[in-house]
Amino acid sequence: MSDFTDYENIEQEIRPPDNPIRERLIDYNYNYNYNDFNNHYDYDNIELEMAINESIKEKEEQEKKQLEILEKTRIRVESFKDVLFKIKKISMLDNKILKMYNIIEPIIYSYCECKIDVYGCDNIIYNEIFGTLKTIRLNQTEFELFKKLFVIEN
Repeated sequence: MSDFTDYENIEQEIRPPDNPIRERLIDYNYNYNYNDFNNHYDYDNIELEMAINESIKEKEEQEKKQLEILEKTRIRVESFKDVLFKIKKISMLDNKILKMYNIIEPIIYSYCECKIDVYGCDNIIYNEIFGTLKTIRLNQTEFELFKKLFVIEN
């Protein structure tokens, strides 16, 4: 090879291109016999069919559970949405309510995401939460939501 300083003979140094190769991946003129494939795999195998059916049933059960959880989550979010909005609005004005809001907000989010069903707290926190909630104008159903969620742990 040269050092490419001779520009007149540079064409001699360049390799010619490769010839194009044409490959055919699928032979469109050949008629495949799909029965050969079916005979190769034994679909009459009872164990295989049972495993497939069991897998389908498990998937359907899992989808049902997910739909139930989604519906449960939607109901819980709808029930606490207005209450949390009220508390957050009032917490901008009152420091005591803000402190209580910062305690209950993550608990309510965990409840709405169906991670917990009830939250067991000690007597001090329970009294603090419900003492503060009594100062907010909540109707009876909203107050019952909190009673179902927060319970005193022994």
